[in-house]
Amino acid sequence: MTALPEFARLIRRAGVVGAGGAGFPSYVKVSSQAETVIVNAAECEPLLQKDQEILTHFAPEVVYGLESMVSATGASRGVIAIKEKHAGLIKILEKAIAGKPTLSIHRLEDYYPAGDEYCQVFEVTGKLIPMGGIPLQVGVVVANVESLYNISQAEKTPVVDTFLTVAGAVKSPCTLRLPIGVSIAEAVALAGGAAAKDPIALDGGAMMGKVVADFSSPLTKTSGGLIILPREHPLVRRKNAGRASFDRAGKSACDQCSLCTELCPRYLLGYDIQPHKVMRSLLFSAADRKPWNQWSLLCCECKLCSLFACPENLNPGDICGFTKTDLAAKKVYWKNSPLNRGQPPHAHPLRPWRKIPVSQLKSRLGLEDYEAEAPLRHEPYAPKTVRILLKQHVGVPALPVVTVGQTVKRGDLLGDVPEAQLGVPVHASINGRVTAIQDFVEITA
Repeated sequence: MTALPEFARLIRRAGVVGAGGAGFPSYVKVSSQAETVIVNAAECEPLLQKDQEILTHFAPEVVYGLESMVSATGASRGVIAIKEKHAGLIKILEKAIAGKPTLSIHRLEDYYPAGDEYCQVFEVTGKLIPMGGIPLQVGVVVANVESLYNISQAEKTPVVDTFLTVAGAVKSPCTLRLPIGVSIAEAVALAGGAAAKDPIALDGGAMMGKVVADFSSPLTKTSGGLIILPREHPLVRRKNAGRASFDRAGKSACDQCSLCTELCPRYLLGYDIQPHKVMRSLLFSAADRKPWNQWSLLCCECKLCSLFACPENLNPGDICGFTKTDLAAKKVYWKNSPLNRGQPPHAHPLRPWRKIPVSQLKSRLGLEDYEAEAPLRHEPYAPKTVRILLKQHVGVPALPVVTVGQTVKRGDLLGDVPEAQLGVPVHASINGRVTAIQDFVEITA
């Protein structure tokens, strides 16, 4: 691995990763050379508003993080991409970037998924990322709001807290800043407790979030939001159905209407992703699926096809996700797929009229009754115990550097990753004693 620049080493030591999704280590992006840095402030997942709250209360810090990344990457500009509906927040940001000629704000329409980096790069720059590529191939680095806040704090403290919205069937929806390793149960209790008899959590949002039934699970650096719903809510039941159910229903009921493809945000940008053809693959034996299932390879798994487009309530998005996993096991990727003919994408002429408003999405998901403001709570929370996972990011897990019985302070190193490997260290989020080490480090105050 090439020696990292000093600023990238600082970001790596601080354990900064993408604060959402898979948690890609931020030092890699900081080490890149780019023309444009985009702040992804779209926050498309219904009910979540963590990024809005961070920008409302910490805009100067986020802007400082953006300036740092612009400088580190040699970019000529930094752009905050935010939905135009947030007029009050845009005024706060305009004040924060005043006198900074390299920084600007790009107003986005209120559609899902405006936060998809392929969509966002196109909206901001007019450029289309090559099929199967990354933003850097068109001179762009995309960073999310909380990551830039953490970058701004890296000289003072490593990443020991996470911001997240707790919404849905809770008594007091709110956005919290909590020590990493706190349990989901504690976060729900701080939101007044569940307002449903048999609650379940969607970790990460209604669309792309995963169902979590075990509320003892710890929060991580990538925890951006919890939506609490009754176990019998239709959205939860759909997500819980499982692959066998999805395949069986798709095989028997898909009539190849192709709405899943026609409304797919990546297809509308000109990418060779066609979920209806992946659904067609269910009609064939495994050996004969190959011509069809590779149409899943460019799927971003936004689940718009499953949770909005399909008139039969089938699950093409989930089936695309499963299929991608199957193909990866056989080492089939876009790069070596016969579908990859090296052609550049071209945006569909009807794309502007096929964007899906978030308001319609909330209605389709059955979430309108849970709409509520979730303001940031500033009161500090001191947990008795935290469990800090050694793997919270893309790459290899951190290796523990502490022992059971050892006393640690907030910010102390708990686990590290060799410099030659992709990954970042993890740190203590509270003062206390190490009481267990497994795939996590448990600290008791």
